Amino acid sequence: MKHIYFKWWLILLPAALLGCWDPIPEENGDDSGTSDTSTQTTDSNSDTSESDTITDSNRFDSDTVTDTVTRTDGPDTDSGTSDSESSSDTESGSTDTGDSETGSGTDINTDSGTDLDTDSETEVFTDTDTESGTDTDTESGTDTDTDTDTESGTDTDTESGTDTDTDTEFGTDTDTDTDTTTATIHYFGRFDFREPESPGCAWSNCGAGVRFEGGSLDVRLSGAGSISFQVVLDGQLHMEIVTLGAAMSDDPTVRTYRIVNGVTIGIHDVRMYRNPEAMFGVVKFHGFDSPDGTLLASPPPFTRRIEIIGDAISAGYGNDGCPFSAATEKGASAYGPLVAKQLDAIVHVEAWSGKGMTMNNDGSTENVIPDLYAYSLPGDTQSEWDYSQYIPDAVVINLGTHDFAANVNRDNYISDYTAFVTRLRGYYPDALILCAINSSTNVFSDEIDEIIDTLNDSNVKKIDLNSPNWKGCDGYPDLTAHQAMANTLTTRLQEELGW
Repeated sequence: MKHIYFKWWLILLPAALLGCWDPIPEENGDDSGTSDTSTQTTDSNSDTSESDTITDSNRFDSDTVTDTVTRTDGPDTDSGTSDSESSSDTESGSTDTGDSETGSGTDINTDSGTDLDTDSETEVFTDTDTESGTDTDTESGTDTDTDTDTESGTDTDTESGTDTDTDTEFGTDTDTDTDTTTATIHYFGRFDFREPESPGCAWSNCGAGVRFEGGSLDVRLSGAGSISFQVVLDGQLHMEIVTLGAAMSDDPTVRTYRIVNGVTIGIHDVRMYRNPEAMFGVVKFHGFDSPDGTLLASPPPFTRRIEIIGDAISAGYGNDGCPFSAATEKGASAYGPLVAKQLDAIVHVEAWSGKGMTMNNDGSTENVIPDLYAYSLPGDTQSEWDYSQYIPDAVVINLGTHDFAANVNRDNYISDYTAFVTRLRGYYPDALILCAINSSTNVFSDEIDEIIDTLNDSNVKKIDLNSPNWKGCDGYPDLTAHQAMANTLTTRLQEELGW
């Protein structure tokens, strides 16, 4: 055993005499640490393309970690944002005890007339080598890019503007009149925007308005024929137009109508309002053009909001003569729209001749007004109305004439009326709700009193809209009677709302 030990010692002796030497050459004479390279490229929408490369060359090993993160945000449009992210991690060497990498990317992209694009990315890299010490390299980078795009020309508002960003005016306004965003076309009344380039309406007094600079203006329409519109130029009745094509049809032909012609060239505001009620068919709007000028963006024209819910009286049945037809129904001159004009307000009118609260004039109980009230286009169950699009300051309910003409059960009427007011209160928590009576015999006046007592809501009140001159077709109010009713309602709204 001693002999074997002696020979092993002789083998090690030369190395001991030569001394210790370092078998690993030193790079650049010191510890190079970590090399960081970061580049950013900004595109036209202020989104960033980022590439980070990290190389760790350790003196005691040949471990190299290269991490490349590339993020590309494509150009933002209203239809969305194109985002892509790729990450590659390459490691060589066998003496590195581990790499830990954390990468997170958050993309929040919201399109609603205003584009907000925020990219937040944080990367942390940790390399730990234990062969002859510990080298810890941590890189934390946060890239936040905010792209805000505000568009004028898109405003959603059914009158309004919609709003959603949706208070509506060609560009598209689908929000009610609380939106101050400018738009090219403002829509009045309930519209169906399932086809946003050709929204349609059917309820009485629906329409649209534009501001333009020039002397002439055209509108493009399709849908039912024999529908008249009142055209108001700079606050004054200018003319009426009547749509061509088959009555009560869904005619797809887009026709152009001259609604302003030969006026002094300048800046003008034009609004057009539908006369006949919904039973006569849907009309679709395809846009406005000024042959000798240009359309201008403008804010929503109204801040006060009224809603009328009723039957033939509120629709203007036969107020311009007999026999009853689309031509003799001037819905834009019924008491509701007249009140709106007097108070510089917008009004939505959901009214249909022959319909009741509980029972229709023919004794049926289907498709009563509370049923039809749910839709932008009454009778089209795919056109559900979004109540948040229009929050009225005041609601007038004028229903009961047809119910009692059909001998409705009194208790059913009271129950259904109470439920409907409760439903409206859920949609419009702060609105004044006026329950109207308007027949010369006041046949449902006592029922209205009982309903108001049951509801015990200080903002639900009764109004008497009785007036003389019910000399329209079939004994309904004529234009003079509608003006008298409008005067009564105007005074009441001024008292209640301080307008």
